[in-house]
Order: sequence, then C-alpha cells, then structure tokens
Amino acid sequence: MWGYDLEYAGVTAAERHIKIMDRPNIPVPVINRKEINIPGRDGILYSEEKTVDDIPINVRMNFSGKLQEWFEHARTVKGWLLQGGVHQLKFSDDPEYFYRVKKVELSEIEREFRIIGRFTAVFFCSGYHYLAIGDKGYAVDDVKYNPYYTSHPVYTIRGEGVCNLKVNGKIMTVQNIGQNVTIDTERMITYRTDGTLANTSVNGDYEDLYLNPGYNEIEVTDGFDVEIIPNWRCL
Repeated sequence: MWGYDLEYAGVTAAERHIKIMDRPNIPVPVINRKEINIPGRDGILYSEEKTVDDIPINVRMNFSGKLQEWFEHARTVKGWLLQGGVHQLKFSDDPEYFYRVKKVELSEIEREFRIIGRFTAVFFCSGYHYLAIGDKGYAVDDVKYNPYYTSHPVYTIRGEGVCNLKVNGKIMTVQNIGQNVTIDTERMITYRTDGTLANTSVNGDYEDLYLNPGYNEIEVTDGFDVEIIPNWRCL
C-alpha cells in the first residue's frame, strides 16, 4: 500500500524496499477468566486472571526489483523479519504506540512475473498495546499516576548497601545494590548493567511492584536513586 508503512526492530519496511499491501486487521486479545460453578446458583461466575492471550497480526507484503535481484530481496526479508529476540512493531498510522513481538513467521514467498515477491508475515505479539512514551526512564514522581492498564515496570536502582523498594505498601528488598541493579517485573528477573543476573539479591514478589491503574505509592530507601520505565499499556 503506497504511503503506508510499518517499523519492526527499528527498521521500516520502506527501508527494506518492501511495500505493505493493505492495512492489517488487529485481533482483540482474550482476557483470561476462570470459570467458577457454585452448586445451587444459576449460571457461571467468572474470575479475571489479570492476563491476556497473545495475538497474531497478519501483514501482507511484497517487493519487486530487477530479475537478478529477486533472491537478494528474499534474503533481506528473511534476515529482517526472522531475527531473534523480542522487538517492537509500529504502524505508520499509529506511531505513538507499539506491539511487543515475541516471534515472526513467514509464509512462502510467492514469485510473480519473475520480479515480484509476495508473502505474509505473522507477528505474534503480547496482547497489550504499549505507549512509546512509556518505554523510557522516568523519575518516581512522574510515574505514580497510571491512567492505563496495570503495567509491569522496570526499576533501576543506583547506590550502595541494602535498599527497600516499596510499592503500594508492599516491599522488595535488595540485599546489596553494588552500584546498580535492575528489576524487570515483566520478565521477573534482576540483573546489573553488565548483564550479570542478581536474582538472589532480592527478597519479595515481582507482582507486588506492578503499577496499578490510578495512583500508586512508590518509596525507596534514602540515599538511593531510582529510574522507572513504566511500560504503560492498554488493550
């Protein structure tokens, strides 16, 4: 589709000389609920599990070029879209939000008129839609109010000694900061800036550090600096 584009892993389709054939449909995520049957009561009760299923986003694309360049274009497609890791997916008509892609699958690349390649990329994403402004670091006071869905932030603490991070009355204790430590509540891991895991340095539950909708109380032991990536998101 002329003028319409997407960005994946920091690179646009246009930069890879790939065109989007049509705007994709976006599935609505399924909110997981537990069914509860109570004897003597009509119907079923549903208890929200506070999790959602992943969603697949199908995007039809194509490329064209000189006859002798067809296979090079195909290799470019595969190298770009099949790279490992978790990456962001943005659409040009919604640049303030992104999807968090866990994996990509490609259909076969159909060859037409010897110079055109058509294929479908399926992006398997977290069911949430993330705000681009929520993917950078903020001071504590800037993230206490969460106008969106429950988020799983990343906390980076700097200082020396034992630190208590208190969120909405619940505490996670870091036994030895050692200059810095990062607490990733989405992946439920703790590590240092050099990548060294420090899971054994913390006591507490990662779920207790989530940012709820509305106002959140966040406190940290005096003498420590905290930077928070809020990972604001909505359905």
